[in-house]
Amino acid sequence: MRNYAKKAISSDNAKPSTLIALGVEWIDAELGSQKPAALLLAEASSVSTDNQTDSKELCVLSLVVAKPLRHQGIARALLAHAVQRAQNEGFTVVRFPIPLQSKHSTALHKLTPPSQGWSTTPGEVIVNLSIGEPVETLLQRLEKVVAHQARSASWEMKPFPEQQTSSLRQRISLAEASQGAGPLQTDRQNDQWAPAADYSRLLTDQNEIIGWLITHFVSPNCLRYARFWVNPGWEKTSAPLAMLADVIRSAHFNQQTAAIPKGCFISHPSNQLLHHLVVKQFKPVSDSWMQLEHRVLMIT
Repeated sequence: MRNYAKKAISSDNAKPSTLIALGVEWIDAELGSQKPAALLLAEASSVSTDNQTDSKELCVLSLVVAKPLRHQGIARALLAHAVQRAQNEGFTVVRFPIPLQSKHSTALHKLTPPSQGWSTTPGEVIVNLSIGEPVETLLQRLEKVVAHQARSASWEMKPFPEQQTSSLRQRISLAEASQGAGPLQTDRQNDQWAPAADYSRLLTDQNEIIGWLITHFVSPNCLRYARFWVNPGWEKTSAPLAMLADVIRSAHFNQQTAAIPKGCFISHPSNQLLHHLVVKQFKPVSDSWMQLEHRVLMIT
């Protein structure tokens, strides 16, 4: 979390009010000094609703209490303070992503009970991969499927531009506004990362953009597959697999350049076709598979 905060704050696109940190200190009576007791780190963003109006959302990224001070209500008080501050500053939503099957899941559920207005929505799956023989075997299998299905394909795969064109930005905006947008996408409007053009691809049909796979570097050793989209009707063709296989090959198994050792992406169960692919093909070779759910509090 410290690395994330430093990167976000130093980003050229970062806004001063994007990250909000709230803390609690306690006084050590013996030493007469103050020490950190708890920290809540949140991110403020604007989100578009179905009627195309923007609302302010506060997403809780991290909440931690020092071990000697746990089970005293500090976390609950700190979260309540964050909600009150959000209300005072005109936010309409507080969102708290909670990892399922974590040792902290039960405690986090108790902090966000339905009796206090928190509702639950299905969340995404965060997948981490270490590039090795199992992933290469999967890649070879995907490439065989693509080679077989692409014999009569009308689409064309193209490099991703170093500078995004207006037509590409417009197409991405249209996709984000769609109910089915972003099979591997959760990014909100305040994106703070730059695409890795060498490991991103565009998909066209008769020179019209119909899809893309956009990646970026989480760290020098980890490439995130951030945005993966094809227009409706193209999901069952070889086009999505072709982009995915081509990027995996060039980023992680290219003998001409240094291989990037790790990859990660986010999959949305709501996008059934591609999530089924992720569960079937990538879950068996993943390092970690973390299912999230979102606790949501509407502020009136």
